[in-house]
Amino acid sequence: MERLQFEMFAKEILSRLPTKCVARLRCVSKQWRYELSSHLFAIIHYRRMANNPYRKVIMLTKSSINIHNLIGGKLDISSRKIISFPVDTHISNLIILASQYGILLMCIQWRPNELILWNPTTNQFLNLCDKKPKSFFDLREDAVGIYMDSSNDLKILLLQRRKDDVIARVYSRNTCEWKTLTFLKGADYASSLYWWSSGTLCNNVLYFPSPHYWTPAKSYTIAFDVESETFSKVSIPQHTDVIDP
Repeated sequence: MERLQFEMFAKEILSRLPTKCVARLRCVSKQWRYELSSHLFAIIHYRRMANNPYRKVIMLTKSSINIHNLIGGKLDISSRKIISFPVDTHISNLIILASQYGILLMCIQWRPNELILWNPTTNQFLNLCDKKPKSFFDLREDAVGIYMDSSNDLKILLLQRRKDDVIARVYSRNTCEWKTLTFLKGADYASSLYWWSSGTLCNNVLYFPSPHYWTPAKSYTIAFDVESETFSKVSIPQHTDVIDP
């Protein structure tokens, strides 16, 4: 009963505090650290902070990672704060693949087994690569997307192109496990003649544009429904007829 009351206190009261205050409160006790470090609390806290007029923007330069305040839609240069990446690598090797609720999905160039989920606010990170494949993530061949399902579970969709096949896998932040999904049938999906970009989330659907290198008419988009966890193919219009009024 006491834990239930504290959970409600954390979600309704502590989630409204600034990030720095929450970070300090994690040092109060083991229970506070556990509750304030949970995935659910992080989502609730971010959603409340998203309504705050003082938002933040993260910028990667050649030599540093900078965080700026965004006030009234304008970047406050004077608020610049330099942070460090928790994995030992040069800043120029970092690539932001996707983001959701302030959580960044990162990869490190030249390291095929580094697919990292990173919270810049707390500097906590998680390497999502499992120990099975030698090359877990290929920046040139694979595509990723990040989303939140109806149960508030943060998930990462990974599309791996290997030889003549596409392997679709989804990672659950709640279970910390990968699950293999059924992908579309067809030889062209695994072809290296298509360039896949990271997924864009819109109305509970992740869209992966797949332009053809040499023939634009062959380009298409992969659509992934995050609730049913099913895939479909969407053709890309090649031109739009404009009618003069």
